Amino acid sequence: MSQILSQEEIDALLKGIEQGEVDVEPEEAIPHRDMEVRPFDLVKKARSKKEDLPALQFVYDRFAKALTSALTVFIEREVDVSATTVQNIEYRELTKSLPVPTNINLITTENLRGFFVLIVDAKLIFSVLETIFGGSRLSAPRVEGREFTRIEMKVVKKLMDVLLVELEKAWAPVYDVRCKYSRSEMNPNYLTSIAPDEVVSLCDISVTVDDMQSWMKVCVPYGVLEAIRNVLVMAPSREEREVRQRWEKQLKGKVLDVPVEITAVLGRKRISVRDFVTLKEGTVIMIDRYANDPVPLELNNRARFKGKLGLFKGNKAVKIEEIIQ
Repeated sequence: MSQILSQEEIDALLKGIEQGEVDVEPEEAIPHRDMEVRPFDLVKKARSKKEDLPALQFVYDRFAKALTSALTVFIEREVDVSATTVQNIEYRELTKSLPVPTNINLITTENLRGFFVLIVDAKLIFSVLETIFGGSRLSAPRVEGREFTRIEMKVVKKLMDVLLVELEKAWAPVYDVRCKYSRSEMNPNYLTSIAPDEVVSLCDISVTVDDMQSWMKVCVPYGVLEAIRNVLVMAPSREEREVRQRWEKQLKGKVLDVPVEITAVLGRKRISVRDFVTLKEGTVIMIDRYANDPVPLELNNRARFKGKLGLFKGNKAVKIEEIIQ
């Protein structure tokens, strides 16, 4: 083989090492100046790489459109609202970008396991308060070190009620979400319900009141959205919504027209076969209730109501007095 040294080559190599003609020190590796080594976190990469949910953009666009008119009525000033593209980021990145103070509202959902975070620019909150309390014009007040009083918090709560009503309406074509105000914070570090490295879905909403520029943010932990991922992967089109609404209306009408049989049970008596075969005309059977006792109304052999016997327009009837849950 050509890579095997001959005896003459081995002798020459050993002689060169003894006489110092061959350098036996290893050459130091010279790092490439243009090469930059950066750590790669596989866990962090897996967390940040989340699937986009197009239906969310549809929801927030509807939310922004509805807020334009709702806030105009609430503030009694011209308001323009627009939503930006939804993005997935780590919660620590969001908290770093928030100024202090900021109005951070924790919103619980009754029929969806989890919560939303509705963040409102403090400058917008104080300007709204100034208008509601009789200010002639909007201004951008200094908010550093400022906190809300009890009276101001009541106004903030009313504003949250307006926002949550419109948020529920925006979600309605996609999923039935019931929102409930929980509490407010001024410092993002006080909200510990979300881990710093948890991925959240964030939508920035631009709010313009007169000539003042402000913002709101809707933040939802991605884990909450994964529970309803099947309804968020595709945004409903207008045609699909109209077809679904017509179909639901027709189906509801058909269901309400289904006839049901309700039985008023006046009484029951359990007897043996021997007593049954001996029954004859004029035999008196004692039942298990008195004449004035409530009469159960059964549907599919299950009591649903209780009522009282009587007459209605000359006909025997039962007046429902109690619903059995």
